[in-house]
Amino acid sequence: MNLTNFKDPRVLLIGGGVVLISLFSLLIRIIPVFSGNTDVLSNVGMDDPTYQLRRVELCMANFPNIAWFDPMTFFPEGQPMHWGPLFPLISSAVCLLFGAHARPDIISICLLIPCVMAALLVPIIFFLVRMVADWKAGLVAGFFIAICPGQFFFRSYYGYFDHHIGEVLFSTLFCLGYLWAVVYCRKHPVDIENRETWKIPAILGLLCGVLYVLGLALMPTMILFALLVGMFTPVWFIIQRYIGHLGASALVVNTITFLVAIIGFLIIGVHGEGGLNYYTSGHVVAYTLIILGTWVLFGFSWLLRERPFSHYILSLVGAVVIGSVLFALLSPELFNYLLANANAFFGQEIHWKTIQEARPWTFDDAWRTFQYSLILFVIGIGVLLNKLRKELCPSYLFILIWSVVVLYATMQHIRYEYYLAVPAAILGGISIGYGIDLIRRVPAQVKEESPVHSKGGKQKDQAHGKKTSGKQATVSTGSMIFLVIVVLLGALFTYNSIGRDLAIGQFTLNPDWRETTDWMENNTPDTGVDYFKIYQKEGWQPPAQAYGVMAWWDYGHMITYLAKRMPNANPFQYGVAGDYGAARFFITTNESVASGILDHLKTKYVVTDYEIDTGKFWAMATWDNPDLGASPYQRNFILPNPDNPNTGQNFPFFMEPYYQTMISKLHNFDGSMTQPGQVHYIQYMKPEYSKTSDPIIVNGSQVPYEAGSAMLENSKSTVGPEYETALVNYVYTEPVSTVPALQHYRLVHESPTRASPESLPDVRYVKVFEYVPGAVIHGDGIIEIPVKTNTGRTFVYRQESVNGTFTVPYPTNAKVGDVTTQGPYRNAATGKEYQITDDQIQSGSIVS
Repeated sequence: MNLTNFKDPRVLLIGGGVVLISLFSLLIRIIPVFSGNTDVLSNVGMDDPTYQLRRVELCMANFPNIAWFDPMTFFPEGQPMHWGPLFPLISSAVCLLFGAHARPDIISICLLIPCVMAALLVPIIFFLVRMVADWKAGLVAGFFIAICPGQFFFRSYYGYFDHHIGEVLFSTLFCLGYLWAVVYCRKHPVDIENRETWKIPAILGLLCGVLYVLGLALMPTMILFALLVGMFTPVWFIIQRYIGHLGASALVVNTITFLVAIIGFLIIGVHGEGGLNYYTSGHVVAYTLIILGTWVLFGFSWLLRERPFSHYILSLVGAVVIGSVLFALLSPELFNYLLANANAFFGQEIHWKTIQEARPWTFDDAWRTFQYSLILFVIGIGVLLNKLRKELCPSYLFILIWSVVVLYATMQHIRYEYYLAVPAAILGGISIGYGIDLIRRVPAQVKEESPVHSKGGKQKDQAHGKKTSGKQATVSTGSMIFLVIVVLLGALFTYNSIGRDLAIGQFTLNPDWRETTDWMENNTPDTGVDYFKIYQKEGWQPPAQAYGVMAWWDYGHMITYLAKRMPNANPFQYGVAGDYGAARFFITTNESVASGILDHLKTKYVVTDYEIDTGKFWAMATWDNPDLGASPYQRNFILPNPDNPNTGQNFPFFMEPYYQTMISKLHNFDGSMTQPGQVHYIQYMKPEYSKTSDPIIVNGSQVPYEAGSAMLENSKSTVGPEYETALVNYVYTEPVSTVPALQHYRLVHESPTRASPESLPDVRYVKVFEYVPGAVIHGDGIIEIPVKTNTGRTFVYRQESVNGTFTVPYPTNAKVGDVTTQGPYRNAATGKEYQITDDQIQSGSIVS
């Protein structure tokens, strides 16, 4: 059907269907808009969306200039920017176009942009699938992409303002353009000696190059689709050679596409060092290699044009093997660089398992998102393989390679589900469209079937006709069964997907973090860094009054955007690992090590929350020591079932080192000395002897700390080598040994929400501590001072002397931040009292 004939009612109906599906796609993503909530900031996702809003505000203040360096994060070094300029440019332009300048107005417009991008994918998918199948398959694929749940829907939903859906949009546009070139060149192959045949492929190559550069300007991970072309090109040459062409079509399209890509990249510029996930010079090398590889393939085709097809295949295989070996020998650095980048994109390493979006894709994840469309995905591959066998059309192969590459990438990193949504929708649409075509074709085939005239006469013809009729009936039944299956799978996918989409609710910015960052913006010293100014990395030096904020990397972007302060670590995973990383700071059990980190980073405040103290603790421990992870601090034990010793239940316990970590000292105990109470003494069999994944508890009891400590000491000479003993607890606020006070950290604010159960000590969700030199008091024993927080919670800060001195962080009878000390310091043993001013605390004075 010619879709450019707008007088045809069917064309109008099809176009109307595409528009309606697009509007439906938009509507189910903007449901929160109709909730009546005027506080748009509360609908913003917590991590990357807040930083994207930061980028938009910075771009609008300097439009159309883009910052490639941001001193407002990863303090004190500042953050090199590896996200592309296109997304904030588009968003800023739209905001300026609609006159949005206040933060709520900017947020209101920006939150709609990913929703609109997702809706625009519907017509793009429709045209792409129609090109390789038909309009029916295109409509189904467009509908599937509209409702596809999981990462794709999540990242295009109102509230998640990020570039990921832009990545999908522009990469799919590129694939549409490239497929257009492939389909055109199959019908109108380039004749190297006839320049007239070059024109349209050259124009299509130019279009592909422009579309590629748009995707590249959004994110450097667009190079995945250059890899896709690189994998497809040799097979395209083989197909062209098989059908009698030299492959000049691929030569023209690829050369122009990636020459434009090189020019476009040079316009964007080199803005980093390292891998291809940054704007590095490696992109120019990669695109040049694709062009050179295409010319080499054409060279073989030209030189062997008079030889049999088998000679060409053997030559290509030999060239690939020999070329790879020579490449590795002659340019080992470049060879290893490309291998390392491939591993970074498709491989795994232990740190990535701590990042929600970078962890491996499990079967449960796959089924939860795509469910019955996974079956359609496999059927669609089968349909395309069958069509490829019959028609040898390279466009089918391009979609197959695209689908397999993205599927493998998703299996390695769950975030690429948003890329996989497109091949899943395409293959699902092709499956159902193929089923419909089977039914539509059968009657026509029966009508058109004519007897085979032969010397056998009429009787033979009639016999042949009967045989054909029976065959058609069988095909018709099989076709009907196939259609019912794929339609049923599509219906189940639709039902489950829409249910999941509508159940997503709305994003909610964590109210405790919002309250805390609001407090920080209004109650902590100005940093001297202009939030709206573009700084250059070369020559960057923080102002004298600038300081950092130590928090786990999850919260870095919120600190930048909401508090307008400079975190030491951020969700780019900068400032996390290493001797001066956030992981080392929170996991170390030595205050001197922690303070050395803050001194090195020029950090003034530390922000903790309940999540990193408990559920996210393992991630911090893994970043600090990938080999040990959380095992020294939190450990699972098997508690045997008394009724059936062959079975048991896994039980998690906190080990002694956990309570000594900086995160536990700060968040659980407010930096105050804490004495142990009841502890669990356990004796357990080591896994290497029990042949189980975790140690098996063979004996244990809950006892006072003193008794448990004595039992632990006695066990050293009584238990065999296959057993060990330990003091443990299952409550994070009940230590199993004395926790010493922190001398240089004082609580200055805590959020209103109580995170701990009523049966446990009151622990608030987010806490802010100030790092101070501390005043030195001479004396022995234990010193204490009552403290009242901004939430009304009270505790007693207690510290035991070390070498005849106390180093105290709080002034007496004073307010620090939102926290008030209620009285002087008092020596618990002698009763002597001390008055300390904040000036003495900040100057590190010695008080007699």
